[in-house]
Amino acid sequence: MSGDESMALGGEIRDDISLMALASAVIRRRSWITTLAVFGATIGLLTGLLSTRVYRSSATFIPQGAEAGQSGLALAASQFGIRVPASGGSWGPAVYVELLGSRAILEPLALDTVTVAEKGGARIAVLDLLGVKGGTREEQLDRTVQQLQLIVKANDVKSLNAVKFSVETRWASVSKQLADALVRGVNDFNYRTRKSQASAEREFVEKQAAAAEHNLRAAEEKLKDFALHNRSLASADLVLERERLQRDVALGMQVYTTLLQSREEARIREVRDTPVITLIEVPKRPVSGEARHSVQKAVYGFAAGAVIAVLLALLTEAVRTAEAASTPEGQEFVRLLRAAVPRWRGTDPRS
Repeated sequence: MSGDESMALGGEIRDDISLMALASAVIRRRSWITTLAVFGATIGLLTGLLSTRVYRSSATFIPQGAEAGQSGLALAASQFGIRVPASGGSWGPAVYVELLGSRAILEPLALDTVTVAEKGGARIAVLDLLGVKGGTREEQLDRTVQQLQLIVKANDVKSLNAVKFSVETRWASVSKQLADALVRGVNDFNYRTRKSQASAEREFVEKQAAAAEHNLRAAEEKLKDFALHNRSLASADLVLERERLQRDVALGMQVYTTLLQSREEARIREVRDTPVITLIEVPKRPVSGEARHSVQKAVYGFAAGAVIAVLLALLTEAVRTAEAASTPEGQEFVRLLRAAVPRWRGTDPRS
């Protein structure tokens, strides 16, 4: 047998011995591993059983599309080479998902009070209900907003082009009230945004309408002066000049009329109080709490305990092998391990 073949055979034997040693270490400590696995399962089960049950209230809404009346303003503005942006109704679901987690929506909620039916109908501030204490008023408000960001979960429903959000608290009545407040907050915020945009559009159109009226009056005066000084059109140049002035008046009238129409539309949008979101799932008071997944947590605890026990068993076997080898490397390993964890090693169970 050649030297290379002998080395290969020796390597395979050592690998087999190493794997067998590891398996033997696990088998020798099976009771220890079982104990830790059961302990982990017990901890997981207790974590689930003792965790506070929460109640979820959810809602789904579709953002309202942009109004068709915007096209008149865009047409009027295009006469001056100006592009008017679309209104806030063109926001997509992703914008509302971010909005539901923003301070603009959650801060007024944090400063509000709710009626807790589970506490005899007492009216309690959200700051106190969530247990935020200590610090200045600003710090309490900031921590309350952070807690609300944790209990409010939102995501977009792509199949419906809608937004779904939920609120989870320890009280069913509070979850429903907060969900209702979020719907109102989103609607009010969106309405105020649209109203401010409509006000800006109205001011823009009013300025443009005034300028268009001035240009129209100037074009009409030019046409009037031309007619007074040229009662008889003796040449083709005069005929062309009159037609040009007439076209200026007609164009000015068209622009001015369009701007007046757009101004009225902007005024209507500014005072219109209509919902900007369409609810397809109204928040309801939850009847039962959410599942605490006690069995699932017990399984996770069992797996975690077993893994930790196996690792400890293998580490114990590695220390025993290093001590038996009596090599400088093994002794150094044992010394470093004892220095790092001086009280870890105890009896060596071999049952």
